[in-house]
Amino acid sequence: MNLNTKEIDSEMSKGQEAIDASPTARDCEAAGLDIKDEAGFLAARALTSATLDDESSRRVRRKIDMRILPFLCITYALQFIDKTSLGYSSVYGIIPDNKLQGQDYSWASSIFYFGYLLAEYPGIAIIQRFPVAKFLGVNVILWGAILMTTAACSSFAGLATVRFILGMVEATISPGFVAVTGIWWTRQEQAGRSALWISFLGVGSFVGTLLAYGIGHIQGALSTWKYIYLILGSLTIVWGVAFTLFVPDGPATVKWLNENEKVIAVQRVIENKTGTKSRRFVSEQVIEAVTDPKVIVLGLISFVNAIASGGLSFGSLIIQGFGFTPLQTTLLNLPLSAVQVVAQLGSGLLASRIPNSRLHIGSLAMIPPIVGTVLINQLQPENRWGRLVGVWLLGSYPVGFLIILGLLSTNIAGSTKRSVASGWVFVCYCVGQISGPQFFTSKEAPSYHSGIVAMLCGFILNLVLNQVLRLLYVLENKKRDKALEGKSEDELSEMKRESDLQGFEDVTDKYNAMFRYAL
Repeated sequence: MNLNTKEIDSEMSKGQEAIDASPTARDCEAAGLDIKDEAGFLAARALTSATLDDESSRRVRRKIDMRILPFLCITYALQFIDKTSLGYSSVYGIIPDNKLQGQDYSWASSIFYFGYLLAEYPGIAIIQRFPVAKFLGVNVILWGAILMTTAACSSFAGLATVRFILGMVEATISPGFVAVTGIWWTRQEQAGRSALWISFLGVGSFVGTLLAYGIGHIQGALSTWKYIYLILGSLTIVWGVAFTLFVPDGPATVKWLNENEKVIAVQRVIENKTGTKSRRFVSEQVIEAVTDPKVIVLGLISFVNAIASGGLSFGSLIIQGFGFTPLQTTLLNLPLSAVQVVAQLGSGLLASRIPNSRLHIGSLAMIPPIVGTVLINQLQPENRWGRLVGVWLLGSYPVGFLIILGLLSTNIAGSTKRSVASGWVFVCYCVGQISGPQFFTSKEAPSYHSGIVAMLCGFILNLVLNQVLRLLYVLENKKRDKALEGKSEDELSEMKRESDLQGFEDVTDKYNAMFRYAL
């Protein structure tokens, strides 16, 4: 069929009308909505726009992936490298140079999380009220500067002080990244994207191990461990400046999307029913958060997972205790890092492909670490390679943390409730991280039997609590489905429209009838 120019123009005009409807009418309708979300009029326009087509959604998603994900991934890798730098430096002389004795090293590891704990709720409150990306970028710069000052330490007091302050400035990175993920990606996409940036824990471990190995060969005027902090700190400062300059705070302020693409970015996350971000403080949501059993169990999972994570600050000392040299120990950490990367990326891929599988995957990921701790404790001391394989099997435990962060983003609506829940989860994380190293007593070196047993208990409890939380979600979803029985199609359609709007009205998951919990 041949069309002349006028007919073609007419067809294109009709197509544009189908996408935009009437801009004036749409804007009038949008202006009448009670939007409490930071996206403001963008959210109103998104709610009153025509149905979003898949191609437009994919086009905007590609831009978001390319412009934001690399910053999340690399920053998370740097955070892990910097946070665990004490472990790398433990085999390069930081213990004798700072005159650490008895449990001093354990406390130097744990005190990081006292600072983390102190700054957690104030930091989350700041994230809710100020531009999230700019705040995170400034924190990255600060932690790089503080990391560099570690090289000046010569006593336990100095080292502990620097570690405490470092914990304070790193406290908001993970909850901040959870917030950023919820702003830009849909529920289904969040599992894979969260898995990607969290998997850079393993990438950070891998890269950090190689850096530590390379730095270990430096023969300079300073002790080797000091070069670790100076080099890592300077790299972090440079990256923090880039993060501050190039990562947007949300769809309303992004420079690399046009106005229509900004609306599409908000339209994409309507189905999340969590909005993007609200700066309101609602006291009722605080009560709801602290009395929600699902939130409480999330925190308990975070605690038991962190006990094992805190114990792994002794990973290098455990491997060295098998009879390896410092440089061999550094290299033998690489397979552990590789297991972490594969486990996290694999679990994220499975969670994004298999609906309602997150908590099952989290439970399965605890099985290799359970086997690993048994191998470390039960094999004979002379079987150092068998025990080393046990250490490498511990690498899938961070999947438990990955699942927690994903559920924080997808399963909690209401900005104040989400902030309180995030604070609770990360406070539990801090307590676990503080507790974990204390099970590793110097009198049990180099086998650390009690510490390995504590890690085993943490892995088992993580597996069980994942299934308890899943049961709570399933029961609540079934209860809500039952409440919809007998409703007409028109009633369900109106309830869905109201539910979408509630996502931008700062309504919590408890009071949104169409909200369903990801499993």
